[in-house]
Amino acid sequence: MLTDNASMTEGKPADRPTGKGALVLVVEDGWQVADSLKLLLEQRGMIAVGPAATSEDARRLATQCPVELAIVDVNLKGEMAYELMDWLHDRGTPVIVISGYHDLPPQLKRYAAILYKPFTPDALLTTVRRAISRNRTS
Repeated sequence: MLTDNASMTEGKPADRPTGKGALVLVVEDGWQVADSLKLLLEQRGMIAVGPAATSEDARRLATQCPVELAIVDVNLKGEMAYELMDWLHDRGTPVIVISGYHDLPPQLKRYAAILYKPFTPDALLTTVRRAISRNRTS
């Protein structure tokens, strides 16, 4: 099991340890993967928003909640989530793309990161923390 010994501090997001208290939108249609992502994020002090299994649900959640980051699976029940990722990115939300596909369109490189399934919890957490840190300092 991974441990994170950083203590929670009060204040604005930039004052908190990287990731602590961050609102992270989880967009994944596979319930086991979605549940695992949510649990891992929450164990590290982040607040998982969702999971959303469709682009429509993800947009609704992102509109209701000021998320700092989104983790989005490319394929949501057969729908490619490119429009959702563009919409989130255009709103200023960094996007971590997760996919089992290795032949993704080059335009996805503009997002915060791409993680290929299967990925380890360490890889996910490192990627999430980097994306949040970059967003908080920009």
